[in-house]
Amino acid sequence: MIDPMRLTTVTFLALTCLAFNISVKNESAQPIIVWLTKLGGPVEDGWRSPEDVAINFVVGEEPLGGVVVARGNTAETGQRKGKFDSGSRAVLRVYKGQMTLSEILANGSDSPNRTDVMLDPGISRFVVRDASGKLSVQHADAPVPPTTSR
Repeated sequence: MIDPMRLTTVTFLALTCLAFNISVKNESAQPIIVWLTKLGGPVEDGWRSPEDVAINFVVGEEPLGGVVVARGNTAETGQRKGKFDSGSRAVLRVYKGQMTLSEILANGSDSPNRTDVMLDPGISRFVVRDASGKLSVQHADAPVPPTTSR
């Protein structure tokens, strides 16, 4: 007979608390939606992806991770802390246009209307511009790409 005590394994998950301070300036021709989420766990209020929000939405119980940024405006998160499993990453999603949650859900990671940026902890400043029908999300201190005229 097998001793049940020998089959018991205890696993401790190493969680890391990280802080982010993100700003996004919209220099594109239309409004954008910026959404702060993460790849991996654990699931936390204020970090849920649009997909998680759609599945578990309870009105008024938690802040959503997305906000509309009008053309020429800047959105800032202030300091946002989160717990991250080993291998998890913070992600800034940028959607082209002002969309409903259903429209956001229809724009997967391969959509030209969505750009995902992996984030490092700390302060990050981004600028969103139009680039050949897609959105370009660059660090604010990156050089502005030259425009071509035809």
